Amino acid sequence: MQLHLRKRYKHFKRYREIANVMAKHGFGHMLNQLGLAEFINATWNKYSHKPESFATSKARRLRLVLEELGPTFIKLGQLLSTRSDLLAADYIDELAKLQDEVPRFPFHTVKERVQMELGDNLDDIFLSFEKDPLAAASIGQVHRATLKTGEQVVVKVQRPGINATTEVDIEILYDLAALVDRHAPWGENYSVVEVVEEFDHMLQEELDFTREGKHIKTFRQNFANDSHIFAPSVNWEYTTGKILTMEYLEGIKLTKPELLNRQKIDKKAIARRLTDAMLRQIFMHGFFHADPHPGNLMVVQRGKIAFIDFGIVGRLDEEVRDKITNLVLGLVNRSTQDIIRAIVSLGAIPGSTDFNSLRRDIDRLRQKYYEIPLMDVSLSESLGDIMQITFDYNIRVPTEFTLLVKALITMEGIAAKLDPDLSIMEVVEPLGKELLTQRYSFKSVKKMLTENISEYHSIFTRLPKHLNQVLDIISSGELRFKTENPKQHIIITHLHKAAHKLSLSILTGSLALTCSQLAGKGVTLLGLEAENIVLSMTVLTMICLIVSLIRTKKL
Repeated sequence: MQLHLRKRYKHFKRYREIANVMAKHGFGHMLNQLGLAEFINATWNKYSHKPESFATSKARRLRLVLEELGPTFIKLGQLLSTRSDLLAADYIDELAKLQDEVPRFPFHTVKERVQMELGDNLDDIFLSFEKDPLAAASIGQVHRATLKTGEQVVVKVQRPGINATTEVDIEILYDLAALVDRHAPWGENYSVVEVVEEFDHMLQEELDFTREGKHIKTFRQNFANDSHIFAPSVNWEYTTGKILTMEYLEGIKLTKPELLNRQKIDKKAIARRLTDAMLRQIFMHGFFHADPHPGNLMVVQRGKIAFIDFGIVGRLDEEVRDKITNLVLGLVNRSTQDIIRAIVSLGAIPGSTDFNSLRRDIDRLRQKYYEIPLMDVSLSESLGDIMQITFDYNIRVPTEFTLLVKALITMEGIAAKLDPDLSIMEVVEPLGKELLTQRYSFKSVKKMLTENISEYHSIFTRLPKHLNQVLDIISSGELRFKTENPKQHIIITHLHKAAHKLSLSILTGSLALTCSQLAGKGVTLLGLEAENIVLSMTVLTMICLIVSLIRTKKL
């Protein structure tokens, strides 16, 4: 508590500024609730006596607060605009309007920053360096330039003082979040401190331009075999944590569709390529551009799509991708149980959740899509409906999932403007087949067995001991059945089947262990690699085991 108090008075001026902006827009009661009324000066009284100034919606007033408080809070609002599991739809819509537009900083400041970071005079590095920026934002601004080699580049220069500003604001946000968690009703269902932690991590990534360069490198590697999708190359010689030098791309941004028409670009092809590229990033690569708005997308070389500005990206591990795939399949197959199972696996569900009510709401959602042909289903709308349910039931889902939903909604909106007749499901279907082929390929099964070998070893080293204990109980006569039980024969049959499945399990585990031991050793049998023979046998016994389990369920 003492630490928080010291920080408050250390940043007294900024706390007072935040308090007065909140009071100005009708949030003075929150400051009282959080014990921060001392930071409000006489200015608040001027607004507190004019309730008509608060007639506008709370959502809009929150947006005005964030805009007035500057870059850090604008960035926070942009992140919150993706969290439809935390905020109601009217807040999401308002925060989505936040624009990252700030005054440009002067060229002499740009020159000083570039020379300090690159350790040389501007004229010794560049043949030319345009004084007027191509774009300016809260983190930095972008200038076009030409290197001494003649290479056309863009140079992203970090805004001076931005690190110090964000550091103070982040400290204050942690303090405010802790107060909300302790005193405000919202803190009962969500950890606001965790939200600030996620924002802090994201902001630190965005402030380090070498990380953005690495994001671009990863994206280029993922699409190395796709001639229609790419990103600008990074010039690492002239890139630091505060300077990012990239290839200059000549093209048409998707903010200017009229130029696409003038150039007779096939917009339908662009829409399909964009959709396919985003779905591949999410479901195959597990690494996606999290802010694919029209300003970050360009059409170059009459039909290729370039992604730019990789300050914000999303990452999905294989487990999360599988869960999201299961969720989409549950929607497509209209299975209430599969949808519930996928939501439960994705998020943290409060203990107070009424599962009967949750089931009814998901059933209503299933009915909504029941009569719609698969090709007419909107992927972003269906995921948006799921996010509404997570909000209604206070279900916490991973930030990456909310970024994914926002990215898909943005992408589908762009694609619809380019080609109103495009069905996202037409693109999903062939990609889904490719995903299934990959998931159950020989290579994937081999990888799964190899990665889980330690678990198989643990199970099968304990199994004989546990099996002996069961047999000892049976042989000692302590396991008895009532002879008058009319279903005794059914129980015995089940025991036989259980023993059969147990044998299959032991065999599968043994083969898996053998396969891992043979991996990479080049042992052959009858002219074939022994590793592949054993793996094939493992897969067959696994199939037998699965079939056996399915038959048991039908009894």
